[in-house]
Amino acid sequence: MTEHATVEAPARGGPLGDGRVPCGAGCGSLLELTEESRRGQRRLAAIARAASSVADAASLSITLDVVASEVLQAEHIAAVQILRVEGGTMRVIGKAGFTGADDFADRLDECRRRGARLMFVEAYTTGRRIIVEHRKAAVLADPTWAPLHEIMGAPGWDAFAAVPLVVRGRPVGVLNAFYEPGESPSAAALEFLEAMADQAATAVDSADLLARSRRDAQLAERARLARELHDSIVQQVFSMRMQAKALRAQVEPGRTSSPERVRAVADEMLDLAQSALADLRGMVMQLHPVELVERGLTGAVRDHAESVQATSGLRVDVEAQDMSGLSTELQEDLYRITQEALHNVVKHAGATRASVLLCQDGSPDDRQVLLRVSDDGSGLSDPRPRPDALGLVSMRERAQRWGGRMEIGNDGSGCRVTVRVPARGGLR
Repeated sequence: MTEHATVEAPARGGPLGDGRVPCGAGCGSLLELTEESRRGQRRLAAIARAASSVADAASLSITLDVVASEVLQAEHIAAVQILRVEGGTMRVIGKAGFTGADDFADRLDECRRRGARLMFVEAYTTGRRIIVEHRKAAVLADPTWAPLHEIMGAPGWDAFAAVPLVVRGRPVGVLNAFYEPGESPSAAALEFLEAMADQAATAVDSADLLARSRRDAQLAERARLARELHDSIVQQVFSMRMQAKALRAQVEPGRTSSPERVRAVADEMLDLAQSALADLRGMVMQLHPVELVERGLTGAVRDHAESVQATSGLRVDVEAQDMSGLSTELQEDLYRITQEALHNVVKHAGATRASVLLCQDGSPDDRQVLLRVSDDGSGLSDPRPRPDALGLVSMRERAQRWGGRMEIGNDGSGCRVTVRVPARGGLR
């Protein structure tokens, strides 16, 4: 069987839903014009929802699953894949309509080794969209595609379109659309795929920028810790070494030393050791709070609530489930969010009472950690965090790190901060 691939230059920015229909029988009928108009409306709505999902900054895989699902629902498409390329490796990061594709990347590599022609790789390398009619029959008849026959054969599809994901003129992945039998992408449909590929590319770019920002922050933190170690603890240990040498000289055989002199050197060493120990403890607390390491997230939150209550007079009620199954890193982020939220209540809310709820909810397949901090204070005049509100920005970034989200707003007479994080992303 001979298949024909159509390679097209990108046609970004064109109108959607303009009434154009594929040529064929009944091309000019009012019925087809009405159906195309409805498709155009669905496409515009899908783009808007996809843009909202991308702007909401959930985890990359969750965001791109939403984008893929929107493409699937707006068009006569059986399945959608969104792949990205990192270090020469292509992997699926968003999909809809496919089942049992967790090992898709491994099977794809095997097909590549067997010599299979990968149309979406050509779309990625050329930066141009590719449309192939009757692609499914060709794939299933080709023995080089055998590792993926089961996966590719499951959805009912025929024609295939691949649209590259482009960021600042550089391809970063590809969106694959598998059209239902009897369907072929029109010009408006391809423009829709281009627009959705742009949304997916934006999500990939945002995730890369966030990861780069975190790496930069980690490097900056390491540099700060190195400076503190050198300027404080290393210097103190060096001084202790010198004092130890002086003390040894005082007790050398044949050396006459007064007890007062030996005691003075020992006392100075003790002071240096206590100071170095205090600095080390401070650095350890910056890395992982001691109470979190010793008592876990639930105990640490209760201890902190009691501390806030004792020092500020604010009554803090805590309702918390055991969170020991979560990773230490996720527990710390949730603890830091709680700290910052209660700090804001004390500093800004003018409240007399606050409550902290920490639990897991949702279905067994979609467990989520819920953290809610609310108060009876004055509330917010503007719930949107200011660019200089570093505490709120930090709280939001900690939630987003785990594919979660933070919402802040007024609740009755006070304010409520709600954080939801997928539990699966932070299990030990």
